[in-house]
This record gives sequence, C-alpha cells and structure tokens, in this order.
Amino acid sequence: MLILIMILMAIVCLYVICVKKDSISFLLFGLCLSFIIMFIGIIIYIAKSGGFSQSQRFFLFLIPSIQVKLQYLPISLDRLGYMVAIGRFTFPIILLSTAMHYSMVPAIRKRLPYMKWLILPTVFWLIYYYPKVFREVVRGRYFLQAFMIKLAFAWISLCIVSAITVLLIEYRSITIPFCKRHFRWVILSYLSITLLYSLYCIQDPAQIYQTYGVDYMWIRGISYTTSAMSTFGWIGLTCCGIFFILLGSFSIAHYTQVKRLDEKNEVLLQHKFDTSNMGATVFVHSMKNQLLANRVVNKKIIELLEEPEPDLEKLKGYTRRLNELNEGMLRHMEELYKSIKNNAMYLMPISITQPVQLALIKFHEKYPEYEVQVNLKTQEMVLADEVHLSEAIYNLLTNGYEAAVEAHEDEAKVELITYSERLYTVIEVRDNGKGLSKEKLGKIFDPFFTSKNTNYNWGMGLYYVKKIIKGHLGSLRVESIENEGTHMFILLPKFSENT
Repeated sequence: MLILIMILMAIVCLYVICVKKDSISFLLFGLCLSFIIMFIGIIIYIAKSGGFSQSQRFFLFLIPSIQVKLQYLPISLDRLGYMVAIGRFTFPIILLSTAMHYSMVPAIRKRLPYMKWLILPTVFWLIYYYPKVFREVVRGRYFLQAFMIKLAFAWISLCIVSAITVLLIEYRSITIPFCKRHFRWVILSYLSITLLYSLYCIQDPAQIYQTYGVDYMWIRGISYTTSAMSTFGWIGLTCCGIFFILLGSFSIAHYTQVKRLDEKNEVLLQHKFDTSNMGATVFVHSMKNQLLANRVVNKKIIELLEEPEPDLEKLKGYTRRLNELNEGMLRHMEELYKSIKNNAMYLMPISITQPVQLALIKFHEKYPEYEVQVNLKTQEMVLADEVHLSEAIYNLLTNGYEAAVEAHEDEAKVELITYSERLYTVIEVRDNGKGLSKEKLGKIFDPFFTSKNTNYNWGMGLYYVKKIIKGHLGSLRVESIENEGTHMFILLPKFSENT
C-alpha cells in the first residue's frame, strides 16, 4: 500500500503543477516532490531489508514481485539514506514557506523576505548527511551523533509547528464565509500530507548508513522497518496513510478548482449573453408584457372617460398606475442598455466612503422612508470609478431591500458594511429576506434571469453589477441561506500609493 501512496502523491504533484502555474502551486509541487523522494528511499530500503511475513509484504508492496524487483535494484544504502535525508529536510522548510505565502496577516507577511535565510539550516543538514561527510564527522563520536539526531528532529519539529501555526492564524483571521470554507480545504490538504510525513520523519536516515553497524541502534533502538510492529499495526499504518493521501488529494484538487471557478464563470456568463437567442426573446417578451399592461390601463381610462360622470379617484389611480408602468419600463430599458454597452471606466484613488455615500443617496431617492444600517469599519482608499461602483452598490441595496420587504414587511433589515479582509477592501450588503436556494444561487448572475415578476424585472441587474466589479479588478460573491437572508460581497483589491 505504500506503493499506492507514492502513486497518489505523484498524481497530485503533476495535476497541481499543470493546472495552476503560480508561486503557491510550485511550492506545493516542491512539497510533494520532497515527500516522494523521502518515501522512495524508505520503500526501497524496506524492500531490501526483508524479513517480513506474507501479510506484511502485502500491505507494504501489494504484490510480492514488486518487493523482489525493488530489493535487487542496484542502489547503494548510502544513496538511499541520502534520498531520505533530502526529502526529510526539504519538506519542512517548503511547508513553512508555503504557509508564509498563504498568510495575509501583515505581521507575518513582513517576515516573508527573511524566509530565504532558512535555506541555510537545510543546506547545513544536507551537507552533514552526505554519506562521506557524515562518516568523517560521526566516526567514533557517539555522543555527537546522538546530539545531531536530536538537533535535526528539533529543527524539523520547529518548522512543522511554525507552518501549522501560521496556517491556523490565517484561518482564524478570515471572516468572509466562502473564503474561510475554501481555506479550510487548503489546511486539510497540508495537514493530511504532514501527518503522513510525521509518521516517518521521527526516524533518522543515519540508520540506513549504519544498517550493518551498531552505532545507530545503540542510540535510538528503532528503525524504519519497525520490525516489532504487528500485522494489525502494519494494516493500521498503511490504511491511515492512504486515507491521509486521499484526503490531501481531494483537498488540493478542490482548492485548485476553486481558484479557477471565477474565471470559468466569467467565460460562461459572457458566452450566455453573447450567444443566447433566449436573451433577445426574453427582452421582446418583457417589452410586450409591459405594453399589454399599459394597454389594459389605458383602456380602463378610456372607459371611465366615456361614462357620463367619471369616477375621478379611479381615474387618478389608473393614471398613476400608467405612469408607474411607463417609468418602470424606461428604468429597465436604461438598465438593460447600461448592461450591454461598452462603457469606459476611469479608475482613480478614492475613499471607499465616496461611492458608498453616493449609492445611499440614490437609494434614499427611491425609498425615502427607509434608512439603511451603515457601518463603515474602514474608510481606506480604493482604485475605483465612483459613478459605476456606486451604481453597483445601489443595485445591491435595492435588491436587498426588496427581498427583505417581501419576507418581513414591517421588520425589513438591510445593512451596508465596509471592512478590510486579507488583500481586499470589502463592501458587504446584508438583508433578512427569504434567501436563495442552491439552484437559484447558481443562476442569479445569468443575464435575463430573475425570480421576480418579469413584467418589472428583467434579470440584468446582477449581471450589470458583476461586470462593474470585474472592471474594478475585483470579484462579486454571494452567501445565502433560505429563510435567513443573503449576504453580497464586493471584493476590491487593496490600493497602496507605493504600488
């Protein structure tokens, strides 16, 4: 089964580097590679050591012939030991470097440039464990060998504990729900690989150099083969290892898919808008419904005017209704026009409060009787087009208010919050509406999709908002739970005058 572990790790290693070619992916590639190098040395060493029962051979190699082939490979014990040393001492430093690159905590990111100095201890250990150097240094010096074994293990433990601590601090610092969920998968992937690495990193490669000597056994009394382990121990160990690798493989694959999800969605939405004849059909159908509604109201007005004594109150009501329909149609035509025309956006450094305040003014012009709950936790600068960004925020506020009124007419609640999160300045709009089902969540950004009455809503609002946010190099995300409400997140890249 150790063979299966190696195959799984190789698949993960190749998949990640092919899918996502960024710094994190290359670090993950290095992490998997160091793990594989270490395990190749261990598995060949175990095969050469022999002395296992039939059941132990099955759980280690699956097929006896595999052990035989590995046993007679023309590789010296010195080379095997150095392979294990390379994997053992490069894994923890790559893990720590990866964790540091993931972190957006300012105090941790400031120390990222110092990571290059941590290469020096790794180089030291690789020089020390080079077979010729190792034998010259430790020959006859048992106490020195024991000290170096403990020091090496302390160094590895320090790197691993530091890396896990950094990852957990980053996880705790994340407040946006979808970011927290996605980063949870990342942590699980690294924990699963690290746990399996930890099962073997407690051993020292010196034992491979001294397989036929007594020095190492005199110091530690244990070996990679753990010959005293029972058959059930081998079963538990290997099954545990495969479980960790499968979990890690799924986690890594899930993470890389998440990172590409926004890009795929953008292409899909553009394709839907550009090629779908349904969009034009919906547009024409909506226009027809609006005109039919106008004709019905107009007909009622004519009938009232033909009466000897027209009911003026009814007439005024129908007139107001006709005016509302006309204004609604003009408003939605303008919305549709804005969503399809190629407007230029002029991005400049502005305070996040500027588009927020402009959006609130527009909202209060439409709903003067309602006050949005505003909490500006940050007023930092962003690179934005004030008019376009305010339109996007206004659209989200309007959608949130209408959803909240529909669910709780007397207790409608809409909140607008700005805050800083990792590399983003976030504008969040919350409502206590009915929320959205998973099916609707997958469609709300589609052009011409709406869950409301199509006579008055043509489903272009959120598509327009997404286009605006994309033009700001940001992203628009949504969290919604049925019967609880919806949270809309505008994530804008942080702006620095020094960049």
